[in-house]
Amino acid sequence: MEFRILGTVEAYHDGRRIGLGPRKQRLTLAILALEANRPVPVRRLVELIWPESPPRTAEHAVRVAVSQLRTAFKEIPEVDLVSQGSGYLLRTDPASVDVHRFRDLVQQARLAPDDHVRVTLLEAALGLWRGPALAGAALPEVQERLGGGLEEARLTALEDRLTAELRLGRHLDLLEELTELTRAHPFRERLTCQLMTALYRSGQAGVALEAARAARRRLADEIGLDPGPDFQRLELAILRNDPDLLAGPPAPPPPSPARRPPAQLPPPVSAFTGRAAQLRWLDEATRELTTPLTAALLGPAGAGKTALAVHWAHLARERFPDGQLHLDLQEYGSRRALSRLLRALGGGEDDRGLDIEEAAALYRTQTAGRRLLVLLDNVAASEQVRPLLPGAGGSLTLVTSRASLSGLIALDGARPLRLPPLSPAEARELLGRLIGPDRVRAEAAEVDRLAELCDHLPAALRLAAADACAGRTVAELVNELEAEQEELVLHAAPPPKPAERRKLGRAGRHCNRTMRQL
Repeated sequence: MEFRILGTVEAYHDGRRIGLGPRKQRLTLAILALEANRPVPVRRLVELIWPESPPRTAEHAVRVAVSQLRTAFKEIPEVDLVSQGSGYLLRTDPASVDVHRFRDLVQQARLAPDDHVRVTLLEAALGLWRGPALAGAALPEVQERLGGGLEEARLTALEDRLTAELRLGRHLDLLEELTELTRAHPFRERLTCQLMTALYRSGQAGVALEAARAARRRLADEIGLDPGPDFQRLELAILRNDPDLLAGPPAPPPPSPARRPPAQLPPPVSAFTGRAAQLRWLDEATRELTTPLTAALLGPAGAGKTALAVHWAHLARERFPDGQLHLDLQEYGSRRALSRLLRALGGGEDDRGLDIEEAAALYRTQTAGRRLLVLLDNVAASEQVRPLLPGAGGSLTLVTSRASLSGLIALDGARPLRLPPLSPAEARELLGRLIGPDRVRAEAAEVDRLAELCDHLPAALRLAAADACAGRTVAELVNELEAEQEELVLHAAPPPKPAERRKLGRAGRHCNRTMRQL
């Protein structure tokens, strides 16, 4: 059993997503999961679900939401939603809730025997985050009340990981990440100090001091404060060229057992449906590779790019006996991604003192003569991928992206495959596998209309199916989506023409429903 709060609120059992119903119902579960095995009074649930002017029927609505959640979990023995006093309690293993796993991993990291173990534990903790806590379930002020402390804990864990990596001598690897982090969080002095340290150790003392001066100006102009004592001591040490600031020889990593080829592919999506033509294209394009190939799966959010890439990669993994690598490039810059790939390949070379061009050359050396499948997910731009391309051998780099990647196609020879929506028949088949063929036959017209309202996009269809599995009828979902579409049309100014009404309704619906939940 797995409850996910660190991002959109979701629940999974044995790899199957459980339908949690509408927003207030998901928020009810999230609050109970945050307090797992402790009672939560109904009045507190009401305060958090309706922070302003709760309706007279609020307590009844909470009881209805709990009843619906009990129905959703009734076949799962590891979960029990019980009444206790004037409230409710979610009885479950705390380790099934990502928030509690995150806190436990952070605590383990504080007690870790060395920085290598500490970094591994903190990376596992930070990897549980998929977005802002309670996304899509809590209103902004409630999200701040419940998730503000969690966000601070995430940033502190991130800073702890960076401190440990600096002690390991990875300052060059961290420059890109620290530069982005200090832009995103300009008033976190610890991040600024870490950037200054990394710059100084990389031979850029002048840039480090300029970063310090810029931080001083921001603090003075926007908050009216001077930096703290740790910041001031570091700045003075850089001015004096203090040799104690230089990193000593890094501790060697702990010995590891004999390496097996990396097998990093994520689990395949359940009930994968359709895409026969695209699977054939991937098979034919990658048959008997003798030189490196880059294939790019392109399409809008929700088109199923990652699902297709992972599904095909599992089918084809035997053709890449030297290993399968996976990286989500939403989480890594190119330099840090190279370090990850090099560590996974396990050649033994130390890339910590290398710039990005040198690290890319080492990666090409490591991949030469190998047959590897490298899945790079959520690529934002061609420039992000170029340093990660093998130079020789029969390796495949499989890329997914919402962008056109025209530079990668024109200059680097990537072969594009653009994903259309599913056909009506494929959409109907997918819904049948998710909600049951009997329901699809019984509500055939409503199912076809639901697929149309979801633009036949796999992710939107899966979200709709999750709601349908939570006890709602397909007709109710169709009415809700049509009402959302009509509301978007009514609020458009000037009123759109009929063709534009359809276009506006679809675009707005995806922004308002599918995109938010994705």
